[in-house]
Amino acid sequence: MRKKILILLLVLLVPFGLLCQTVVPDSVYREADGAIAQSGATGLTGVLSKYNGYPWYSRLEDFVLKKARQLVIQDDLDQASAVSLSVIDANLDNQDAVQLYQSIQRAREEREEERRKEEEKQALAIHKQQAQETKTREEVDKTYKAVVNPSTGKKVYLDQNYNDKYRKTNWDLFLGLATLSYTSDPDKTSIKYGVGGNGSFIFRGEGFSAGADIMGEGMILTLSGDPGINWKAGGVLLVANNTLSRYTFLRLGYYMFGFDGGSDEYEETSFNTPVAGFEFRDVRVGESGFFHLGADWYAGHLFDPDIIAAMGFQTGMTFILAEMHSFDVMFRACVRDSLFLVDGGMRNDAKLTLSIGVGNYE
Repeated sequence: MRKKILILLLVLLVPFGLLCQTVVPDSVYREADGAIAQSGATGLTGVLSKYNGYPWYSRLEDFVLKKARQLVIQDDLDQASAVSLSVIDANLDNQDAVQLYQSIQRAREEREEERRKEEEKQALAIHKQQAQETKTREEVDKTYKAVVNPSTGKKVYLDQNYNDKYRKTNWDLFLGLATLSYTSDPDKTSIKYGVGGNGSFIFRGEGFSAGADIMGEGMILTLSGDPGINWKAGGVLLVANNTLSRYTFLRLGYYMFGFDGGSDEYEETSFNTPVAGFEFRDVRVGESGFFHLGADWYAGHLFDPDIIAAMGFQTGMTFILAEMHSFDVMFRACVRDSLFLVDGGMRNDAKLTLSIGVGNYE
């Protein structure tokens, strides 16, 4: 009876001992888990190498590969690749680890390719957007004019031909501080100093602008040449089609010229003429400057046998010096030139005028 009991115990203990030899200790699982949790699984190869040769080592590798597959499911391919590579480093004969590593690498390459394509797609979209924005800005600059609100500092875009004046009427009145003239003709030349003045008034409507411009000047002091007095006076009507341009005006009027008045050596001459021309005026330059440029045809030459052709030009800049409550103090520098084609040559009457005045261009 005792012999049977011993045989029975032996039969039961031998399988139990074999089972104990093939079970991975919990402490080893915890050590492997800790190494897997590290970034890049840096210590996992050392853990596997330390226990390589134990009867239960294959189960430890299966446990690690199972963790690697879980990382793949979690889309942590970099960590899964590091874990599977650690198994290969510890045991090159583990084909399951090799196949898992290769499949992870293919997945990483595919993901990298998708990321690269997405970056290229985003870069192309950004490029197209920038190109469209550049094209839009160019079209805006052609069609609209940028205006900064002085109170808020914000920029807004208005039509290039917008009315930048909030008053319906604009006016100015100038007194010449100094006018220097150079007059030449086939017989003589002279340089003179004189005084003068001019004024203008313009009504600005929605579809059109209209006004008048008057002027007068007398060259009374001779600096060089014959001491006779030269003078000029007249006025023109101004009309603009705001749809075409708020700054381009048609000029229609009448001018009177006098030369060598009171001269003892030369006969006094005069020239009265209708005027037709055009003018770009009140074109803003900077914050306080206004530019004008004009040309006129003097039709009176058609009725004067001594003059073959006649015309005039003018250009200048007006600057706001001080802003008052209802008007501005202004300074103007202007160049005017009248040309008369006569028998024997050309008569040229050029003037530089510096003026001070008041007005309102708002």
